[in-house]
Amino acid sequence: MESNELDAIDLQLLDSLQRDASLSNVALAEKVNVSPPTCLRRVQRLVEAGWVGRQAAVLRPDRLA
Repeated sequence: MESNELDAIDLQLLDSLQRDASLSNVALAEKVNVSPPTCLRRVQRLVEAGWVGRQAAVLRPDRLA
């Protein structure tokens, strides 16, 4: 999958995942207005194509002190 193969839904999924990768598939599907099965297939395709490198937790420094 090349960058020119990403459609508006793919871009919305990537944006939502970048903001909060902990969203459930159902919540993510609701955010981008697609069905949960469609959302799951698209996210899996994006991961397999290398658009999602990894998922990480962003720690709050003030809680670590």
